[in-house]
Amino acid sequence: RRAATARPERVWPDGIIPYIISSNFSGSQRAIFKQAMRHWEKHTCVTFMERSTEESYIVFTIRPCGCCSFVGRRGGGPQAISIGKNCDKFGIVVHELGHVIGFWHEHTRPDRDEHVDIFRENIQPGQEYNFIKMEPDDVDSLGEVYDFDSIMHYARNTFSRGIYLDTMLPKYEVDGVRPPIGQRTRLSKGDIAQARKLYKCPRCGESLQDSTGNFSSPGFPNGYAAYLHCIWRISVTPGEKIILNFTSMDLYRSHLCWYDHVEIRDGYWRNAPLKGRFCGGQLPEAIVSTDSRLWIEFRSSSNWVGKGFSAVYEAICGGEVRRDSGQIESPNYPDDYRPNKVCMWKIIVPQGFHVGLIFQSFEAHQECAYDHLEIYDGPNGRATSFGRFCGSKKPSPVISSGNSMFLRFFSDNSVQKRGFKVFHNERLISIKTKDLYSHAQFGDNNYPGASDCQWVISAEKGYGVELIFHTFEIEEEADCGYDYVELFDGADVKAPRLGRYCGSGPPEEIYSAGDAIVIKFHSDDTINKKGFHVRYTSTKFQDTLHTSK
Repeated sequence: RRAATARPERVWPDGIIPYIISSNFSGSQRAIFKQAMRHWEKHTCVTFMERSTEESYIVFTIRPCGCCSFVGRRGGGPQAISIGKNCDKFGIVVHELGHVIGFWHEHTRPDRDEHVDIFRENIQPGQEYNFIKMEPDDVDSLGEVYDFDSIMHYARNTFSRGIYLDTMLPKYEVDGVRPPIGQRTRLSKGDIAQARKLYKCPRCGESLQDSTGNFSSPGFPNGYAAYLHCIWRISVTPGEKIILNFTSMDLYRSHLCWYDHVEIRDGYWRNAPLKGRFCGGQLPEAIVSTDSRLWIEFRSSSNWVGKGFSAVYEAICGGEVRRDSGQIESPNYPDDYRPNKVCMWKIIVPQGFHVGLIFQSFEAHQECAYDHLEIYDGPNGRATSFGRFCGSKKPSPVISSGNSMFLRFFSDNSVQKRGFKVFHNERLISIKTKDLYSHAQFGDNNYPGASDCQWVISAEKGYGVELIFHTFEIEEEADCGYDYVELFDGADVKAPRLGRYCGSGPPEEIYSAGDAIVIKFHSDDTINKKGFHVRYTSTKFQDTLHTSK
């Protein structure tokens, strides 16, 4: 038996896993999480989507366990995937996401004693539970053999009393050598096969993540078989759109394309808005996605012999954005952006509202003469410029004076970096904006040790409080147990806690649910850092949320 869950309630419906990333992670950490999720999406039919209103979802956070996660879908609300200190590595995050998807550790399979020896005397005290075999009722093999190469397998010295003491070893050689165990590089062939079986992925089709690509029906141009079901999922960078062109179409024609057909849906799954259902021999017009994903589904029900179909797609960056909130990313984010790109976005919100930008991550060429992002306070590049941004320092939040904003990203053909990720939202006119600092000598000296400060910020009735941190540098610790900033959603510390923050990455934009918010700052008597600078505003929002999307 393979170490996949046997409980159907733990499998995520339609393979869709909503997620939230806690605000105490840096932009580079978030990029790693995104890369790990895309790795699973590339090789399976699982889809990770930022949570909107879903009841069950995962939360990337930090727990005392360090690296840990519930196996499969718990249901009934949020569940944690803990990425603690030294866990923020690509392979480790892929491993933890394996638990989320429904995998136990490979070496806990009921048949593991046929494949590995466990040396209990070498296991660290208190870690023995990590080596307990699962019960047969909890694990289903689905016909897959034991996989030494699985990313869900421990290494030979995991939780060892000493670095040279083995906690487990393979019992036998494979191809004349004892197989290595515990790789954290990529999904194994067995991992991929098992996940595709667990989520009943179609046998044909694939996940396409490149900026350009092509695909065709099985057997094209020599005809397709009967009773085929194929799904292609195209996923490009958020902020980009997809242009899909069919280059050949020769399917059995029927009324309303009831039998053989190819369907295009404007999103990430089978219930996304239908762009069109096609059959016969006429080429459809070009299809443009609304967002960064398309779903293409092909079904055949006859033995009619036709060529089938072929299609090409291309990701295009930029365009007009008319939404109250969303995100824009540089092409290919979180991987390096592509050379020789010019992308332009025009963000428009209703009259009376303003456009707000909050940068989550920023990394471009150090010289703004080369790769850069330009932001303008208006609908085009002739408006007043907010500036030209490059380098690795995140720009401060930007708010337009009117109801539009224009962004232009440029890259040359030399050095490429990770790029940027920015959130945009709409807001009503703000009033009473002021600044608050962690200590009186902010900017000249670090904050003093052994400090306890508390601020209560109150707004007029009917208004909320918005916080935007412009500088944030607090002593870092996994649980923020030394120095920290703590926020409470009310007029005192008995109110619901919004979060505790430390480290070098400022929290996201914070909103109160009511008309008051408490900022509490604590420092111990050891390490002192620069401190924080926060701008607070009394604002009446269309929707009041604790943190921005």
